[in-house]
Amino acid sequence: MPTNTKTVKRHTQAVVIIHGIGEQHPMETVRLFADAVLPEPEQGGEKYFIRPDPMSESFELRKLQNRSQPRTHFFEYYWAYKVEGTKLSHILPWLKQLLFRKPGKVPGQMLTLWVVSWLLIVLTLVALGLDVFGPLKQLAPQLPPFVVSLGSALLFSVFHLVFYLYIGDAARYLSPTPDNIKLRQTIRADGIQLLRKIHESGEYERVIVVGHSLGSVVAYDILKHLWQEYYTDYREPKASSQPALAKLEKIGEDLRKGVAGVTVESYMQAQVELWKEMRSLGNPWLVTDLITAGSPLTHAAMLLANDEDDLRARQRQRDLPTNPPEPEFETTKKEERRFYSYFVWDGYGKKKDIKLRAVHHGGLFALTRWTNLYYPALWGIFGDLVGGPLVHWFGPGIRDIAVGSSHKVKDRTLLAHLAYWNKEEGQPVSQKLSVALDEVIKALDLDNTDYFS
Repeated sequence: MPTNTKTVKRHTQAVVIIHGIGEQHPMETVRLFADAVLPEPEQGGEKYFIRPDPMSESFELRKLQNRSQPRTHFFEYYWAYKVEGTKLSHILPWLKQLLFRKPGKVPGQMLTLWVVSWLLIVLTLVALGLDVFGPLKQLAPQLPPFVVSLGSALLFSVFHLVFYLYIGDAARYLSPTPDNIKLRQTIRADGIQLLRKIHESGEYERVIVVGHSLGSVVAYDILKHLWQEYYTDYREPKASSQPALAKLEKIGEDLRKGVAGVTVESYMQAQVELWKEMRSLGNPWLVTDLITAGSPLTHAAMLLANDEDDLRARQRQRDLPTNPPEPEFETTKKEERRFYSYFVWDGYGKKKDIKLRAVHHGGLFALTRWTNLYYPALWGIFGDLVGGPLVHWFGPGIRDIAVGSSHKVKDRTLLAHLAYWNKEEGQPVSQKLSVALDEVIKALDLDNTDYFS
């Protein structure tokens, strides 16, 4: 005799992780990330299965699928192989742009590192002029040939690794010189194509984008450009009511003004409500969260603009999205109102009587939350020198989280930049999460079904 069974809807979400600089191997980052953020299965066995990835169009890539609900697919946007043929001529103009500027044009958090860099350059030039390295030249002929060869090979390898593979990646992506435009275009276009396919597949209800190091800049860029394809797209909405939008605009401006009682947490909750409202009106945007770790965007005034004044101008002009977004102004006899949206003049519905407001093209972060993790640098020269806080540069709607511990040596070395989803060794399994990894898991919020309709 048949029994009634309740059909359980399977919800599916996607996590897209974008790696940073260096000679990354395909799938290396996404495997480490998924293994770190997924819990041990109650039934034992593997944390995830590897499935074909039709989105990435690369035989080197696969997607990872967890074993619990909601179903989560992990994708890697792998761009390292696109950076080929880096030459000294690609790097020197970028370094010149960073170093040869007046101290007053250097952001405060970069000033110590800028001064130290110049001191090292001056000391090196003085040492060469005084022939400080002369004794080493005299010692070399007395050493066995293999020692000299080994030392030379080691120095060359370190120079090649740091200068060409790491600094080279950053210089070529962040410097819009004619030689680099094609590379920047390819990296951005392929990243946008991956996210576009995920959106249009009809398989996913939510998307989270995670960017590490230079990958956070890539993530910021591709989200900015993809949003501009979707921001006015409403597909057969049934009503004109948009209370969540009005609430978000009010909370966003109160947060910007520092109104008492308005917190980044309340603002981020309003972002989720607006995202749900936009989805109910037919907007296809799926990205609820951007998570950045060790992000060089903390140096935005030097890396994305000529100086802070130039950065602020580009943000006001909506070339570089902020959080909260740059507002529209409407002045009445009673007050000045600020909006992140404007009316879409073509009516919707059969009678064209549904009028909607569209969040403007620079308003990506009205409905996409931004969490940023960083290991605080000590005196500007220790810790994660690449990453740092972003609120000052991109707005108070970002949840900046300083991670790490003052008593742990590794958190005050360059290794901190690679430790955002490392597990702590030598601890029980139940206590293995590092502070940084714990915050990453909270920001992902993978087990929360409130995002799904």
